[in-house]
Amino acid sequence: MHMIAYISDFNGEDNKVERVLEEIVKVAKIENKKRYITGVLFFLDGKVLQIIEGEEPHLHQLMSNIKQDKRHSNVEYLINEKVETRGFSEWNMDSFYLNSTQSFSKDTIKKLTESFIKNLLPRSDMLAFYYKTLLKQKSY
Repeated sequence: MHMIAYISDFNGEDNKVERVLEEIVKVAKIENKKRYITGVLFFLDGKVLQIIEGEEPHLHQLMSNIKQDKRHSNVEYLINEKVETRGFSEWNMDSFYLNSTQSFSKDTIKKLTESFIKNLLPRSDMLAFYYKTLLKQKSY
């Protein structure tokens, strides 16, 4: 089992984020299921933050597709490592539109991720919980 977390800049209009996230999740639920990929997608301050898990070759093919996707630019890996168990066994894809009282730069997200790697087990579900807790989920 392998896990990748990445961050990228969103290349769309902020007022269309929710629709774009819905489109991404709709396609991902179909395509990821075929490849046994599970994950979660966050949107925060014009950035996409995603955690995916599955077999390494499938994840790297997905990352190649993401890097070519015009909705993303400046894709940067945060985590790219083997994990013992699948963290997202209950669903194959979900998304969260996060909101915070402060802005988070890519460097801040990288530092939060480094802290996670150093201090917590590298499990995708724990990383998703960590991001949601620190970055605060937007309420509708």
